[in-house]
Amino acid sequence: MNLFLAGLLFFRAAIPAQQEFLPNPKLTPGCVAASEKDRGGVTLAMEQKVFARYHLPWEWRARYKIDHLIPLELGGADMIDNLWPQKIRARPYGRSVRSKPYGADRKELLTELLLQKIRAGKMTLAQAQEEIRRDWIDAFIDHVGMVYLKPGLIPATD
Repeated sequence: MNLFLAGLLFFRAAIPAQQEFLPNPKLTPGCVAASEKDRGGVTLAMEQKVFARYHLPWEWRARYKIDHLIPLELGGADMIDNLWPQKIRARPYGRSVRSKPYGADRKELLTELLLQKIRAGKMTLAQAQEEIRRDWIDAFIDHVGMVYLKPGLIPATD
């Protein structure tokens, strides 16, 4: 087991920082609810399946939030293909003390901003869904501003 954990830590260290904050698109492509049947809630069995898909030990559950790639507020489905384990306390890029992680709270802020733009007629629901599906961090940067920049640069927002 220790060899497995060492390998997992090595693998995680080799992943570029932004990918640590994004779901694997092969495991979580994102999907919208086609009917109310797709809005049945996330069960414990679904959460366990998501952890298994991402090769995460269930014992690490407290470190993650099972997140909808496409948020329910934007029409996302309660389906495995729309769920991923999002780190609750993700480490920031670089070493800046001012850096904050692109965590669940940032994704919720983005969702609220996209909903405001939809209500104002500045974008469609389909556009918002696609931006989040493609890369929610890029969408955050486009609509809100940078939270992290490369070392030596100052974040545009706190």
